[in-house]
Amino acid sequence: MRRWSLKGRSFAAAMLVLVVFLPLTALTLEKAYTNSLTQSMQDQLRIQNLGLISEFEVVNGVIQMPETLFNNSLNIPDSGTYALISMHMLPLWQSESTLHWQKLPDLQRPGVGDELFLSKQINGRTFFQFSYTAEFEDRSLMFPVTFHILMEGRLFDSELSTFRYTLWQWLAFVALLLIALLAFSLNAALKPIGGLVRQISEVESGKQRRAEGDFPPELEHLKASLNHLLDSEQQQRSRYHHSLGDLAHNLKTPLAVLKGNPDLPLSAKEPLEQIESIIARQLKRAVAGIGSGWQQAEPLAPLLNKLINAMSKVHADKHLNIQLIDPHALSLPGDQTDLMELFGNLLDNACKAAQHQVRVSLHTNEQLCIDIEDDGPGIPAEKRQDLLSRGTRLDSYASGQGIGMAVVSDLVAAYNGTLLIRDSELGGARISLRFPLP
Repeated sequence: MRRWSLKGRSFAAAMLVLVVFLPLTALTLEKAYTNSLTQSMQDQLRIQNLGLISEFEVVNGVIQMPETLFNNSLNIPDSGTYALISMHMLPLWQSESTLHWQKLPDLQRPGVGDELFLSKQINGRTFFQFSYTAEFEDRSLMFPVTFHILMEGRLFDSELSTFRYTLWQWLAFVALLLIALLAFSLNAALKPIGGLVRQISEVESGKQRRAEGDFPPELEHLKASLNHLLDSEQQQRSRYHHSLGDLAHNLKTPLAVLKGNPDLPLSAKEPLEQIESIIARQLKRAVAGIGSGWQQAEPLAPLLNKLINAMSKVHADKHLNIQLIDPHALSLPGDQTDLMELFGNLLDNACKAAQHQVRVSLHTNEQLCIDIEDDGPGIPAEKRQDLLSRGTRLDSYASGQGIGMAVVSDLVAAYNGTLLIRDSELGGARISLRFPLP
């Protein structure tokens, strides 16, 4: 599962809020504008209705309306605004704008003194209707008259559509502006963390020894703790090296005296040499990888080239072709002395076993992979498992197939690696080392 960075998580969370907030804002504003536009439409129709009432007269039982109304939209056919006057469900008058209407619609009538505002469908089209019923007197008789104003909904829809277009244009602009501000603010807020991470990477790669620079108070304590850890680790490594060096010196001196004693029996010389070899190997194992958490990365190509040059001189009589393949300039976090001994032993074994060619290949495949191959006789399959089994002395085999393998095994284990023995395409053995990627 892919792990998101802190910056990616913060930006994704902000974008989620933005994606939810902007549509809700648009819906809220559209709802408010629709209500406001509807109220405005109602007020507009009420005023037109009052104007219609003011022009209405009844003289001797005859309805009188001017030929040209003050509201000019009622004088133009199909203008979108229409007026009707009715009494007791019977039509009394209709505006010129209804000239092309084949049938007058059946409209609801409010009670006397009441008004009615609603939206309804007439002949498949949406209309807003405002109706008001007033009572008039003629010849001492009171009779109710209802005045209707109809306006097509397309005018309302046009206003709403224009508002929506303008609203989403501005919201899109605001969204882009907010995204830019979010990206800038996140970069500014997380820049110190990125700087500290880069410095830790520089320490791991060996380009600097401590984290430097000024950081916010929240990170300053972390920087101080890291530097304290790095200093303590370095001091501990130095103490280990010095203490183990002193121990090796103190042990080797008595052993040298014993080996130089002329009265020492011949049968005791070989055990003393074995003791000396064991002491050297165990001291090496104890010091290997003691700073594994903060080892500085050691470039492998220069180190291996140095060893290859040395092996070419040591085995000059064999005229070996020793080839290094390192397409990615890989590095391995570790102590240079440890790595020199590790690869030195493997290269020496390969050169002793090889007839003409030795090949060292470096690559990555979820791990750091190092293969050392030769074109010698190889290692028999029945001996490989014994070589890799715990408790087996790896240096107990014949010269050219086992020398220094005990040291190699201990160093590989100290750096959390694995060692495999396989057949090589060159015809001999292939020693494969696998280490976790830095």
